[in-house]
Amino acid sequence: MQWEKILPKPLVKKAYRSRSELAWPKEDALSVINILQESGYLIIGVDIWLATENGPTIPTPFVYDWDLSAQESDNSQNSTAEEFIASFQWDPSDTSHGGRPPYFNILAQLKQS
Repeated sequence: MQWEKILPKPLVKKAYRSRSELAWPKEDALSVINILQESGYLIIGVDIWLATENGPTIPTPFVYDWDLSAQESDNSQNSTAEEFIASFQWDPSDTSHGGRPPYFNILAQLKQS
């Protein structure tokens, strides 16, 4: 993750870390996206993690993620990563994960000029 270096240190310290990847609670994730976009990055994906002791737990069998390429071909209500994060809610039938705090793992790449 090359872009970690442009984030303020307090924001990096607040992240849940798994190897070289980071994930944040909702408000911090929205701040990360804002900083990245202002720095010329394109958000290409967001994955939902649960912060667990031995590495992230990926909630299954439900699919909780946002992907830019899928949005380009679909008129989804969450057309941006910000909308996905801001409006995220656990599926009402997801009794295993609902109520646990989601962490947002952000995938970004530098925009090509």
